[in-house]
Amino acid sequence: MASFAQASFSASLYGAFRPTYPPRLINIIYNYHSTNNSNGAKRVGSDAKALDLGCGTGQVTELLPRHFKSVMGTDPSKGMITQAREQATRSEYAERMTFAVCAAEEVSSLVESGSVDLVIAGQAVHWFDQKRIWPEVSKVLKPGGTVAFWTYSEMRFIGHPDLTPLITEYSQGSHSLGPYWQQPGRGILERHIQEIAFPSSNDWDATSARRIHFAGDLAPELKDMPFHALPREDTGEAWQVPQDVEFKSDSILEKKLTWDGIRSYLWTWSSLHEYHRKHPEDRERRGNGRDGDIADRFIEQLKEKVPAGLDGLDVSWPVSLMMIKKA
Repeated sequence: MASFAQASFSASLYGAFRPTYPPRLINIIYNYHSTNNSNGAKRVGSDAKALDLGCGTGQVTELLPRHFKSVMGTDPSKGMITQAREQATRSEYAERMTFAVCAAEEVSSLVESGSVDLVIAGQAVHWFDQKRIWPEVSKVLKPGGTVAFWTYSEMRFIGHPDLTPLITEYSQGSHSLGPYWQQPGRGILERHIQEIAFPSSNDWDATSARRIHFAGDLAPELKDMPFHALPREDTGEAWQVPQDVEFKSDSILEKKLTWDGIRSYLWTWSSLHEYHRKHPEDRERRGNGRDGDIADRFIEQLKEKVPAGLDGLDVSWPVSLMMIKKA
């Protein structure tokens, strides 16, 4: 995505204030990955290798070495990769992770054919060239390997459904940030990546394809889908992914944010970065409340709608996950 690659974009802010993925999500993917496919091939082993496409600052990459001996994260942004490498040095699994500046659609130039067990992408697939990405990941995957792509869409404030129209207007409004998102990627994300088709070639096990929307009641447009609840986390029970090709489940991505935290999260949006590039005078007003920049003014709108004295809000994001296995 062009804005993330610009030198003026803060990769450190992105890494600090974007929501972090719960281990539960990775466990669901790993459990799906470690089951047999239709030809009986296993997907786990002492030399297991994972590849994280569009890795950004390495938030997902760092979760994988617990399951894989070798993990590579790639991203087209040099700034993101620099930040990912720095963060990885603080991990107990630092020696298992490597990073490279590379577009997802060109990763076979770095990775040996048929050498990867799992290919993932968190909050990136909507930017990929869909005609090129599936043949590319097929090249590097082992037979029986897994692809897991997911995104999270527009934030919701838990317990405050009346704020949702304000969020939508701020994010998508024609007089707000709507025109400043790169399209069609942002629209694909907001529509829960449903328009991203699974590959149809014989390279793939079509019977393994699954779409799971971890949205709970957050996305009314998904209300008519079959629902399969997750087991309680305290049971330690592994979730066997249901046989429905597409279904809804419980919300899993939540974070408590102070007002400053919400403001900092808004500052990681590529649309705001682009808005400020086009309107530098607005950026100069940052931090002045009602007289501040467009993000400050939005925060003040939110504060007017909630009880006085709140120091922040609980935020949740609908997550959509698509998985398929190579034949």
